[in-house]
Amino acid sequence: MFRILMLILMLFIMPELLGLLILRFTRKEKNNIILAFVIGYLMEFAIGQILTVPMIFYDVSFMNLFKVYMTIIIVLSAISLVINSLRVKELFISIIDYIKKVPKLLSLATIILIILQVYAFIGYAHIDDDDAFYVATATTSVQTNTLFKYSATTGSESGEQNILRYRLGPFPIYSAILAQATSIHPATISHVIMPITLVPITYMIYGLIADSVFKKDKKNTFLFLIILNVLFIWGNYSVRNNFTFLLFRIWQGKAILANIIIPAIWLLVIKAEENEFKLIDFILLLILNFAGCFTTTMGIALAPITTMLTIFILEISKINFKNLKEFKIFKSIKNLSLCLISCLPSIVYGLIYFFYFDIIKLFI
Repeated sequence: MFRILMLILMLFIMPELLGLLILRFTRKEKNNIILAFVIGYLMEFAIGQILTVPMIFYDVSFMNLFKVYMTIIIVLSAISLVINSLRVKELFISIIDYIKKVPKLLSLATIILIILQVYAFIGYAHIDDDDAFYVATATTSVQTNTLFKYSATTGSESGEQNILRYRLGPFPIYSAILAQATSIHPATISHVIMPITLVPITYMIYGLIADSVFKKDKKNTFLFLIILNVLFIWGNYSVRNNFTFLLFRIWQGKAILANIIIPAIWLLVIKAEENEFKLIDFILLLILNFAGCFTTTMGIALAPITTMLTIFILEISKINFKNLKEFKIFKSIKNLSLCLISCLPSIVYGLIYFFYFDIIKLFI
């Protein structure tokens, strides 16, 4: 019973509260519980990156990281609970209104397709070679109370755990934190528990993107999601595409980068444009870039590149070449500048990656 309660708390309640805490400061999206759930996970990843990387280099124990991380998550969730407790009725009404507008048959078909994909993780097993590092690293952290100190394959202190690209994108530690909080083995957390939320989150993000693109036309949104589900289910034409990454190894950081972080960048940049780029949109993109770095060091490059390309394309699309006077160039420059500032975490981690040993020499 304790494990079930902790799973519900860690996988559903806390992420939702974290997301609602951030969205409380938005005007249009404050009651969007689906977007809040997505943002809640991004916040967890971002906090994980901010805490874990320096603690790895300072040789802090895993339990100390776990205590600090959980304290921050619990405090923020409690604050959110207090702030949002007065508007439970408002949230409930918004949920009911959304359900009334949803096409029943199409939404049911979408949910069934997603459930089938989640069931594949629970009912069957996929053996992935990369788990020899990812899952084993999480297990090693829990069992030895260390952070990237011992090799997950040999137990030696000199091994792959010292490679900088693993230390700067330490996503296996998130699996270890969930395992420690729920008293469930990291292998079970990775292969069974995490897909229960990470697979639906992927479709939530695409659903939110479609909702914006189709101007809140629910029928077209769910038709898009059904087509997307079919593409993912039958997308195993390569072991290296995002379709395969979603349904074979979504618990690995690079799979989360491909299926959650990059689509979330598209989503949040679109939302920022809709909201005329307020401060909260900048904060969300900043959180997202930290989260991208946490999943894998590929996120250090791909997150800022995707962010800047998306905002650049959106700004270019505003240009009316027949009447260039209507184009608000200074506003576009402001939006581009704010997006660039939101990429600072990736830029900093990138500089550390390339100049780490030079930086170390300065302090020796």
